[in-house]
Amino acid sequence: MPLRLVSFLGTAAVTTALALIFMTLPAQRFEPANAYFQETNIYRSGLQGTKKLALTFDDGPSAHTAELLDTLALHKVRATFFVVGSRVQHYPEVMERMMRDGHVIANHSFTHARLGRRYASQPELLITQIGATNDAIAPYIRPGQGLYFRAPYGVWRKVHAEFLNQDPTLKYYVGPVYWDVGGDISYDDEGNLRGAADWDCWSQDLTADQCGEGYLREIRRKKGGVVLMHDIRQ
Repeated sequence: MPLRLVSFLGTAAVTTALALIFMTLPAQRFEPANAYFQETNIYRSGLQGTKKLALTFDDGPSAHTAELLDTLALHKVRATFFVVGSRVQHYPEVMERMMRDGHVIANHSFTHARLGRRYASQPELLITQIGATNDAIAPYIRPGQGLYFRAPYGVWRKVHAEFLNQDPTLKYYVGPVYWDVGGDISYDDEGNLRGAADWDCWSQDLTADQCGEGYLREIRRKKGGVVLMHDIRQ
């Protein structure tokens, strides 16, 4: 799928470091100045209409990540990997390569937890989910790279930001980062795919080509954006 996404817009047009997305956010959005977790998901990346993509891959690292890294390297494309902390220790060589190849390594919680009511009432669990992952990925964060977080399933509550922005380390995260492309499967009136989500394509028996075409159609309509994909299933 990365092959086809790159061929659509061209390698030079692909923006993958998420830092670029947030450069234009006004400073007053963050109060206090060093508190970056937001009360809601950050839904607007600013990339729609720009013909630029931020390719993001959730839920890894996995046995398939190395192959994905090969494809990205072949096309000289850098991506953002929102990794699950509990998986990091099982793939040290993959994580080393991810860092060496210049990809952005970001936080996707420690166990891919649905951060709902339970975590709102027990903030220590929330801080552990994100803090343990921060510790796991710290050796692989390149100097100068920002810290980014994406909430599993997009589940987030206002109180989470209040808790996390009081933590002396975690308050430097920007998030939760949402996505523009790849959130769900949709069809037009004639039954043709208008958009696709890889996590749901397989349950609907769509082929990889069909799924990829759904992504491309949504990208063409939106002319860019943050693309949600996963590197945990073959």
